[in-house]
Amino acid sequence: MFLAIINESTILPAADLQKAVAACATQIKLHVAPMWDMVPAAIVYYPDKNDVPQGSDLLVALDHSDQAGALGYHRETPDGLPYGRVFVQPIINHGGDTLKGTLSVSADLSHEICEWFVDRFLNLWADGPDGQYSVEISDPVENDSYDIDGVSVSNFVTKRYFDRYAPAGTQFDYLNKLTKPFTMSSQGYIQVRKSDGSVQEIWGERYPPWKKETKLFEASRSNKRRQGWGGRRHPETHK
Repeated sequence: MFLAIINESTILPAADLQKAVAACATQIKLHVAPMWDMVPAAIVYYPDKNDVPQGSDLLVALDHSDQAGALGYHRETPDGLPYGRVFVQPIINHGGDTLKGTLSVSADLSHEICEWFVDRFLNLWADGPDGQYSVEISDPVENDSYDIDGVSVSNFVTKRYFDRYAPAGTQFDYLNKLTKPFTMSSQGYIQVRKSDGSVQEIWGERYPPWKKETKLFEASRSNKRRQGWGGRRHPETHK
């Protein structure tokens, strides 16, 4: 897999995005890929979007969701390849930073990259206690972060998080915050698909209201799942 990252934001310094991408690439290689038994993906920052190789998956840093539509980054690419977006302005407006802390552009970028890496096409669901749970690895613990080379990246859940028979003492997330599978932190988020096909949103008791708006953005991963994108169960976690 190959992910190209470009900067269309007017407020995010290119140097900061380059540092964030480097930290995220390290995270995928050293942390996420080993804990998910996967081969690491290539994650590359391109200062000039015209240099992005044809056929690459794409992640774009934008100021806000309106800019996504104005610049043509609202839905999928013309050839149907996956791509994501990170919105910078809401993070800064709510007291966040570009590279430091849980509320940062780098942590949000990490969140998107981790979830793209494990479920590129939004079609993995795992059977859990109340239905089928979306295999989104950052959502349940998105209020926790840690540093790589001085840059904050998002916490993520491990493969065993989606195993309802996992024994006590199992590592369910990278930072060891969770003690049971299919749970979440106080500012986490989970989607559960019910037997009738409807998707239920479950929010942590301290989930920030402004962040809910990002989950409702038309082209967000959460909204695509809500609309029924993909339906394949995770081959390793389906019981």
